[in-house]
Amino acid sequence: MDSDELVHGSGNVWEDFGYADTDMRQAKGQLAARIIAALDQRQLTTRKAHALTGFAAADFSRVRNADYGRFTLDRMIRMLHALDADVEVRIAFERRDASTQPSRPLERA
Repeated sequence: MDSDELVHGSGNVWEDFGYADTDMRQAKGQLAARIIAALDQRQLTTRKAHALTGFAAADFSRVRNADYGRFTLDRMIRMLHALDADVEVRIAFERRDASTQPSRPLERA
C-alpha cells in the first residue's frame, strides 16, 4: 500500500507548487498554448511566423520552450492576435473562494 497523500489541485499548477505570481504564470501559459496551436495549425516555422507578424523568430522559440520571462501579457496577446485576428481574449476578475484553495502548497521536487 502506498503511503502518499492525495492532494487535490486548485486548477493552477503554479499555485499548487507555491510559486509567486501564480495568476500571471497561468495566464501566460494559456496564451502560449494558443500561440503554439496557431503556429501548428498554420504549419508556421518561427521564421515564417516572424515574416508574417513582425515578431522576432526568437520570441516564437521562447514561447514554444515555455520561456515567458521576457513577455508581458499584452505582448503575448498581440502575438496571438497577429497570428489569428479572429481571436478574442477575455479577462475576468473574481473573488477567490478560500474553500477551493489547496490546504497547503505541494512540495517541489
